[in-house]
Amino acid sequence: MGQKEHASSPINLETLRLIRDGFADSGMTQEELARATAIPRSSLANILSPTASPRLIHVSQLITIALALGVDPRDWAGELEAFERRRRGRPADDLARRRAGERSVPEVQKRAARGRSRKAAPAGD
Repeated sequence: MGQKEHASSPINLETLRLIRDGFADSGMTQEELARATAIPRSSLANILSPTASPRLIHVSQLITIALALGVDPRDWAGELEAFERRRRGRPADDLARRRAGERSVPEVQKRAARGRSRKAAPAGD
């Protein structure tokens, strides 16, 4: 898959949406954002334009833009992870469990662990 195909992928389009929404809410001009991020204004114009061909967003660009807009990049990363989980039909609560420190264990491993604990219990208890 080439760069053009990656740029049109659902996760990249969602990334562009986050950036565009964040920029719209910021009150900044493209020139101000360009100075704050050291990304050329022409590149930002392509990223921010809803009519331009999608541009592939790299992680470093996402983080740099988020910080310049006053957004915690982890918030956008969490939104993108939840988006991808929904798109793939995976429950979003896995993300919440992981952030809470719980480990998501597949049901097969849970059954295997229960079977081991039964065998390990001494007889007669």
